[in-house]
Amino acid sequence: MSERRDLVVIGGGSGGFAAAIRAAQLGGQVTVVEEAHVGGKCMNHNCIPLTFLMTAARRMNAVQQAGHFGIQVGEPELDVDAMHDEKDLVVMGLRMGTKEQLLDYGIELIDGRGELTAVDTVRVSGGKEDGEIKARNVIVATGAVQAQLPIEGADLPGVIGTKEADALREIPPRVVIIGNQAWDIELAQYFNWIGSHVTLITPSRQLIPEADREISQRVAKLLHDSAVDVKRGVEVGAILEGNDGSLVVVVAEGKGEVNAEKVVTARHLPNSAGLGLRELGVEMEHGAVVVDKRMQTNLPHLYAIGDVTAGPMWSHKANAEGLVAAENAMGVHSAIDHETMPRCFHTSPSVAWVGLTQDQAEDRGMEVEIGKVPVAINPYAMILNQTDGAIKIIAGKRYGRILGVHMMGPGALDLINVAAVAMLSEATVDELMRFIPAHPSIGEALVDAAMDVEKRSLHLPKW
Repeated sequence: MSERRDLVVIGGGSGGFAAAIRAAQLGGQVTVVEEAHVGGKCMNHNCIPLTFLMTAARRMNAVQQAGHFGIQVGEPELDVDAMHDEKDLVVMGLRMGTKEQLLDYGIELIDGRGELTAVDTVRVSGGKEDGEIKARNVIVATGAVQAQLPIEGADLPGVIGTKEADALREIPPRVVIIGNQAWDIELAQYFNWIGSHVTLITPSRQLIPEADREISQRVAKLLHDSAVDVKRGVEVGAILEGNDGSLVVVVAEGKGEVNAEKVVTARHLPNSAGLGLRELGVEMEHGAVVVDKRMQTNLPHLYAIGDVTAGPMWSHKANAEGLVAAENAMGVHSAIDHETMPRCFHTSPSVAWVGLTQDQAEDRGMEVEIGKVPVAINPYAMILNQTDGAIKIIAGKRYGRILGVHMMGPGALDLINVAAVAMLSEATVDELMRFIPAHPSIGEALVDAAMDVEKRSLHLPKW
């Protein structure tokens, strides 16, 4: 093994990649230990492949709607194998590019599983180059692992996770998806688009508990209108084998049964087992590593980032935390700010938000004012023929501070970044009103929502 390193990163996902590159930029001698593929769960099995599939389905839907623009085409046919082959090429290209980027920075990349035997020692096993690495600092970036639901039948054939769902090359006639995370709702829309009958089951009454209530209601209506059967506020009691070889999902408390060929249970847990963390006395809660704003654990020189820590499992969260952890490891003071971190769903229309929901702000005792506009009044949305959705702004009543922005509509995934920058800059609603958006663009709806906080919208009906 190599000489003592300034930083050893266990895990080469998005967070580990960011941490390694940043530490190298600061002059550090860095080693990354990865037991599978660089890029992690997001690049290889979740965000990237699922977004590709969603984009393919969206394109097919656009062809079906081409007549709206006077374009006459036949009914599109889906070549599932060709779609997945292209998806796999995209993933492979990103994986190779990520590996080359690490090597270009002089970062040592070791295949194998990393385990801490001491705060400054990482043991590597299961690869081509087993042994121990001494480190001045260590960052645990091992991400999350798929886990079975703790119910009867969760291990039956046909019960799959996101990794298997993203790779499925046969269109199942019936699919049941259990959960309410971004990937659950994206998969529900994807399978619905390619021809499966989809049932989405979630234990929460609100479809997306983290999102603003009104935006969540719009997503639920969108799915319902597209013939996705959404069952909210119910638990799954068991999964059984049906007489015809199908699966039977039994809803708890006698609330019915649903038959399907595939059941997707995309439960993800922090990948913290077998890393030597508990043996070293690292503080943990429910399997997640506890860290402070510097991403440091309760032990000096030991950091953790991304899905192995508490909080929502977003790749961009891991990336930002990786930068912070690396800077602190290299002696540059840095702290994470999750308040301005966007959340996003790659649905159609897309859904995104940043900051507090209206309920969260009011629960904290804040006096708020609300501005909201339906996307349907936006000229660009009309041109696109994508008028579902809305933009909602929560602002503090006293100073007009932007507390949260929530949107569903075309371009929401890009527009939410504008809102996040505004919040990071501590902009007020008044300042957002003075932003001059391009015309025609969906950005005009964001300014219109800001103006509606003071009931000055130019496009909403006068009451």
